Amino acid sequence: MNAFEPNRLLRWLYTRFFRHMRIDERWSDVVRESAATGVVVYVMRSISVLDFLCLDYLVKRFRLPVLRFVNDLGLWILEPFGRGERRLRLRRQIPQEQALSRIIDEHGSALLFLRRNPEWGERPRGQGLDVDLIRTLVEQQRRMEKPILVVPQTFVWSLRPPNKTPTILDLLFGPSEWPGRVRVFLRFLFNYRNAQLRSGEPFDLRAFLDKHPELTDAQAADRVRYALLRRIERERRVVIGPAKKTAGRIRGEIVRAPRVREQMRAAAKAQDVPLAEIEAQADKELRRLAAQMDPTMIGLFRRGLKYVFTKIYDGFVVDGPGMERLREAAKRGPLILLPSHKSHVDYLVLSYVLAAHSVSPPLIAAGDNLSFFPLGWFLRRGGAFFIRRSFKGRRLYSSLVAAYLRKVLVDGWDVEFFLEGGRSRTGKLLPPKLGLLSMVVDAGLRLPAKRLSFVPISVGYERVIEEGEYTHEVSGGEKQPEGVGGLLRTPRILRSRYGRLYIHIGKIFDMEELLTEAAQLRAPGSEPGRDIRELAPAERRALINRIAHRVTYEIDRATSVTPAALVASALLSQQRRGMTHGELLDRCARLLAALQRQGAHIARTVTRESSQVVVTPGQLADSGVARERLRVESIEETLALFADSKLVVTNSADGERIHAVPEERRLALEYFKNAALHFFVPSALISTALVRQQSAEPDGAVPEQTLRREVSELSRLFKHEFMYRADATFDEIFDDALARMIDAGEVERADGALASVEG
Repeated sequence: MNAFEPNRLLRWLYTRFFRHMRIDERWSDVVRESAATGVVVYVMRSISVLDFLCLDYLVKRFRLPVLRFVNDLGLWILEPFGRGERRLRLRRQIPQEQALSRIIDEHGSALLFLRRNPEWGERPRGQGLDVDLIRTLVEQQRRMEKPILVVPQTFVWSLRPPNKTPTILDLLFGPSEWPGRVRVFLRFLFNYRNAQLRSGEPFDLRAFLDKHPELTDAQAADRVRYALLRRIERERRVVIGPAKKTAGRIRGEIVRAPRVREQMRAAAKAQDVPLAEIEAQADKELRRLAAQMDPTMIGLFRRGLKYVFTKIYDGFVVDGPGMERLREAAKRGPLILLPSHKSHVDYLVLSYVLAAHSVSPPLIAAGDNLSFFPLGWFLRRGGAFFIRRSFKGRRLYSSLVAAYLRKVLVDGWDVEFFLEGGRSRTGKLLPPKLGLLSMVVDAGLRLPAKRLSFVPISVGYERVIEEGEYTHEVSGGEKQPEGVGGLLRTPRILRSRYGRLYIHIGKIFDMEELLTEAAQLRAPGSEPGRDIRELAPAERRALINRIAHRVTYEIDRATSVTPAALVASALLSQQRRGMTHGELLDRCARLLAALQRQGAHIARTVTRESSQVVVTPGQLADSGVARERLRVESIEETLALFADSKLVVTNSADGERIHAVPEERRLALEYFKNAALHFFVPSALISTALVRQQSAEPDGAVPEQTLRREVSELSRLFKHEFMYRADATFDEIFDDALARMIDAGEVERADGALASVEG
């Protein structure tokens, strides 16, 4: 049987409407790899002529296995006067099972729909098909050696999530998940430029049957169909998010929660007021707290942010592999997104970047200082929920926040909040605040069906819009409250440039793995058989602290060393007023080499493509070798950025540029230097202790145990200033840092004693 051949009109429509489709970057590679090892069968959730036509266009455009069979479509309507009508009419005389088997025997590809949309009067959910073609695939696979690889995929024609409570439109035109023909047409007409194809992991039918030989054909078909529908649904949910509930329904579900009812009764008794009065108070607090995410507002936000970000930033540097890890985690369950917090822009940028990578926006915890009108109105509809800075003495309010977090996680929402609590004014990561994290962990412990993932995210800037504000506050000035006045600065912001913005994802922590690890840390023989979610108070506190410090360390580890951090560190590394341009480049190159030895993540804007290999200590002595590895044009861009913000003054003398930092601007430049400072902390502690102890030793050699003890004391002294590795002991961190310093020729070891190497 030949592939479907559209007529001339359809070919024009293909190109006109389908060329805008956003394609899952892995899709074509996955299908090609599958075709190289087996027979490819595409599957989609529900019967759709539109989805068939679009997929037919895409497989031909990317030269993938073409569709030679599709079930339950009367495509003769599309070619009433062409060859297609005759071919498809003849094919209908052959039962679908036989037609599919023949195609598979010939190693051809097919498209199978798993469900049909409900008819008028049927339940608003997908309905089963008359012919079970998945069973046909199972029977066919048992007769052939070559594996059948079933590729689940879905077209997302609208980013608007389905409604939990059916609306009038849902009743008239079919629900969003199972739309009628009119809704399909209108959604296509208005959204075809933003539509996208998402593909799940191929299902190896051969491997499945080998693993479950005991299953009958019918049983195997049921399990395969369920697995495919699950994979398709996970892909859809990652893009569009969970079903939407009305604000009133959410509030009602929260105030009916047993824990909240208990707190309300306790509050009514303590205040000697009617329970109805406390219920009204709780409803008022929830109205101030809860987000009211509006898909229309989200779309407007995206367009507005694209304009603003294009105006003020030179581009985004996003961790592509990290985003793929994030997407995979989102398929397993709700994400707890934990970004660093350096600017108010953080509230906006992560949702913007997630949307660009086909991930639905999260609900974002924001301080109630940002709930002022009109900003609060817009942020609430963009997904922000507003919480008080302090819960002290507010037991009912605390229970409402905890219940709200549980509710949104049960409903499947991702949640974003800043573990640091407030914005860092110094560029260094702040110690973690455990309030919201404790509530999220408690919710995760009570929701075994929801597999939470904690995602550390580093958001870095070459220049922050609050630069002047931070310098004022760090210098002892009074913090200015947020208000409309801050919005009025926007025109000035749009006339400035703020360099690039960097987003990197750290190691993602799975709740189940963390609980398993915590169970392994229990004393041997203590309460055998106890569920891993049953934690004693001390174990719960230990788990929360472990998550907080691991996430914080991962944010630090994932932070990119940017050109701004490199230039600021070089300029501030000497006390002289000026530095020649050549000296600056040499220092940047040597700092870069030192950072790479520390295992720092270097932004790709810093180094040349061919220069990612760390040079030997001997080569580091040659400034020419070091400088070749540096992307000099990025250094020039950073100097121009610093000059624009008056952080650096450049003059010429004897034909060479001299860069100087005005004394009153050194504090502002420290902000950028601090973004890379943490990479040097272990080596800096060892160096400080070694220099101090060498002065007390006659031969200048310090016993290793003496040095280890001194560094341990220093690390305790600075434990609130810097974030140490949470997955290693002090001795492991010390040994690792010392080994790097010895390899680099900075320290030498002899007879169990250590000494610094001059130069």
